[in-house]
Amino acid sequence: MENYVLSLIAGFFAMAFVMIAYFVKKKGLYLLFQLLCIICLVISYFFNAQFFAMIGLSVGLLRTVTFFIFENKGKVAPIYWSVIFSALTLASYFIVNFGILKTAQPLDVLCLLALCMYAFIFRIRNLKIVRFTMIIPTILSILFNVLTHAALFATLSYAFELGANVVSIFKYHVFNKKDSIDNND
Repeated sequence: MENYVLSLIAGFFAMAFVMIAYFVKKKGLYLLFQLLCIICLVISYFFNAQFFAMIGLSVGLLRTVTFFIFENKGKVAPIYWSVIFSALTLASYFIVNFGILKTAQPLDVLCLLALCMYAFIFRIRNLKIVRFTMIIPTILSILFNVLTHAALFATLSYAFELGANVVSIFKYHVFNKKDSIDNND
């Protein structure tokens, strides 16, 4: 079922959506563009036959939808949602990589750690804190993709995400502090 062309196309769209995400001023829009990015990455990983990353991001898709709903209600998602999504990520990893595919690798720890970090970061309502904390799991995602030879655009989408995030930090929180988004919007 591998189709590298479709994987690249989906990864390209993921890259575009994630770049847009860091330049919106509302947390709800940020989550919406992250949601679209995750959908495209799931498709990219599917066509690249990287099933754990695909399933882990599918859990991430549920996580982002849940946090988007809370955000649109003006609420912070309770911490137990982050714990639940982290547990689902770990459980899916063990079921898929140990039980079904028998493809568990030490490098998978990078992906697991990044996915669990996303579960806790995405529940934060303050977009400034989100931008700063997203640097670590994004770097872990890049390392995982590079070291596991993921599709080019899947890897590039995380690299562009990191770049867009750093540029948005400078734009909103370093150079233009009066426009900085430090509140819950």
